[in-house]
Amino acid sequence: MTYGGIVGQGGSVSEAGGRTSEGGAEQGPDAGPARRILCVFPRYTPSFGTFEYAYKLTDGVRAFMPPQGLLLIAAVLPSHWQVRFVDENIAPAAPADFAWADAVFVSGMHIQRRQINDICSRAHAAGKTAVLGGPSVSSSPENYPAFDYLHLGELGDATETLIATLARDPSRPPRQVVLTTAERRDMTSFPQPAYELIPLDKYFIGSIQFSSGCPYQCEFCDIPALYGRNPRLKTPQQITAELDKLVQCGLVGAVYFVDDNLIGNRRALLELLPHLIDWQKRNGYALQFACEATLNIAKRPEILALMREAFFTTMFCGIETPDHDALKAMSKSHNMMVPILESVASLNSYGMEVVSGIILGLDTDRPNAGETILQFIEESRIPMLTINLLQALPRTPLWDRLSRENRLLDDEGRDSNVDFLLPHDLVVGMWRDTMGRAYTPEKLFQRFQHQVTATYPNRLKPPNSPQRVNARNIKRGLTMLAKIIWTLGIAGDYRRAFWAFAWPRLKALDIEIVISVGLVAHHLIVFSRDAARGRQTASYYSTRLHEAAAPAE
Repeated sequence: MTYGGIVGQGGSVSEAGGRTSEGGAEQGPDAGPARRILCVFPRYTPSFGTFEYAYKLTDGVRAFMPPQGLLLIAAVLPSHWQVRFVDENIAPAAPADFAWADAVFVSGMHIQRRQINDICSRAHAAGKTAVLGGPSVSSSPENYPAFDYLHLGELGDATETLIATLARDPSRPPRQVVLTTAERRDMTSFPQPAYELIPLDKYFIGSIQFSSGCPYQCEFCDIPALYGRNPRLKTPQQITAELDKLVQCGLVGAVYFVDDNLIGNRRALLELLPHLIDWQKRNGYALQFACEATLNIAKRPEILALMREAFFTTMFCGIETPDHDALKAMSKSHNMMVPILESVASLNSYGMEVVSGIILGLDTDRPNAGETILQFIEESRIPMLTINLLQALPRTPLWDRLSRENRLLDDEGRDSNVDFLLPHDLVVGMWRDTMGRAYTPEKLFQRFQHQVTATYPNRLKPPNSPQRVNARNIKRGLTMLAKIIWTLGIAGDYRRAFWAFAWPRLKALDIEIVISVGLVAHHLIVFSRDAARGRQTASYYSTRLHEAAAPAE
């Protein structure tokens, strides 16, 4: 994981919704003067995969997932530095926060580029030093000329240099300083992320990281270039300690393993899973787990059986396309080790609901590619598929190939930076049509009904432990159920489809299924309707402004 910003530990709530701190975890013998660091994580544009439209159905969720990189760096700051952390997906940083700080740390991904640069402008308007790290700047530093310091790469020697430099002098340098990690810190010496600094109850799902890197080289993916092909690992003991901390800090519900590919090192995963099972038994199965993995995990029943026992319930797989020729062209032949539909059914048989990534705009696409995807959705009965236009990311084989072919476009008015072989308007229209038809309420709830019969019964049946059944969780569940019934079942224009799914589940007292499906379905339906009307960007990596308003609070 690349540097994601900086926070500290402990402290009280600040006016901006972040927290102040009197310390990180490391301090040398010559500590030097204390510094005040404001860490700001930029807001995301509403998108398919961050569930904004579901937030109003919850008990106060404001953001999707904690920014893991920001939290990780917290523990390496000198313990006497004061830190405020603001996630602008929850609340914006206030002018008083900028006025307080010696330096402002920012991190983010390509899609947050506009917001990242806006934070830099606010920092400079307040006369403060602006520092940027994270995946976007690590692959495209030329996009951020205004920042005073750029931190390129992962936690390591560049991080130490940055901290030492600010300890000597936190003022703005005369010209931009670029620090690049040459020696990465071993993940076994990573500190626990500072989960205590964030209001975990404001996030849709928790996050944790076990490994970094992926052995595969899919044409469109920048992970090998950024993090390497040989996955680097934490120890199982580190992971269970972080889970303890997440629970202690108030997380309920689920945790997402943000690893680029959880099966990237099969032996390490096999070593981790018994520790997760023991942790779940000790903690009353307090959390469900979700992850990302390549589809060839379906060939590993010994891993899937252990994942079921550890209470993994959802797995994101980059299926990308059902077209075998296209999979070969993008260097994703590992998706064909087992027939795709057979792989999905295998994962379902272990109680894991599949979420799929699908790409439109491939060179191998034909004008009927949308119909092919809709047929695949019908056959696989996967409820949620992130159908997305191809986007070329820097430091990928795709970027290099399209650059050689003079097919990279720099036009923020377009939905993608790729000059497709098919006409652009045809591809975008195909995406809108596919989104609109894939997520009609009737089709979507039918696919969830398939999960009710083919997937959910195969999950581990967790005990009614105090960690799961308590006053807080009961109140939380009843609040969400009431909002779902009102919004979907009474006020919604698709209430007939909702009740056809929900009523049998309510009679069977499957309350958790009604809640989880209701939250996800509402977001998918609302987002897909906007997409079909042209009010959402067709590439979720694109920075193009669109017409869709931010979801209601």
